[in-house]
Amino acid sequence: MAILENGNLKGLVGNLVFRKSNEKTIVQTAPGRKTKQTKGTKSAATDFGHASTAGSRIRHVMGEVHLKLHDSNMHNRLINQLKRVTRPNRAPLGEKTIRGGNIDRIVNFQFNDKCHMHDYMHFDPEIKLLDKKQIAIKFPKFDMQNDIHRPKYCNLMKINLMIVVFNFEKQIYVRSHKHQIPLSLQADPRTVELEELRFDVNDRDAETVLIGMNIEYYERFREDYALLNSKDLHPAAIVGAFIIEF
Repeated sequence: MAILENGNLKGLVGNLVFRKSNEKTIVQTAPGRKTKQTKGTKSAATDFGHASTAGSRIRHVMGEVHLKLHDSNMHNRLINQLKRVTRPNRAPLGEKTIRGGNIDRIVNFQFNDKCHMHDYMHFDPEIKLLDKKQIAIKFPKFDMQNDIHRPKYCNLMKINLMIVVFNFEKQIYVRSHKHQIPLSLQADPRTVELEELRFDVNDRDAETVLIGMNIEYYERFREDYALLNSKDLHPAAIVGAFIIEF
């Protein structure tokens, strides 16, 4: 309740507090009641923190994949996708980790929501984990005219792969491999067949392996090439994911 005194209001009306200071009436919002966290809300916050930390680490380490040419909501989308990964984990609330979830749910996550990889590359590489020690990547034979989107003015394309080993339970990045496949649109034959690639992921701290891929487009200027990619043209995605069982 507020009281009118000498032309000034004093007291509480709803969630507004009226008080006098230096001949002026000050209006403030009353402090809300503190909500006590339950065990369930604390556990849910712990699980969210695990997904959020993992998302930040992926975004940072895979910077060479997304090149910061992602949409403004990318980080939130990535955290939500990681939450979908952890939900199948049968551990109690507060103990749901990525390792115990369904890592396949992160595959085909698009770093740039405006550019889905499948709209620019009309085939999928076959990616396998061999004996918990190697990642094998094999591209099918593809047609340069029909199987890959070719932007106007583009003379050179580069398919970039990044294989990253994480341990999200220890919150560490273990190691990474990078591989680039240049495709000249002027010199390369119409049909391309690439050799199988293999990358070592054997490490005592290895827990999760993510494979990122992007396509870079270049226009030739005399002896140099200018990157054509932008926030409206940058296909980049997580194309493979594996949990390494100890």
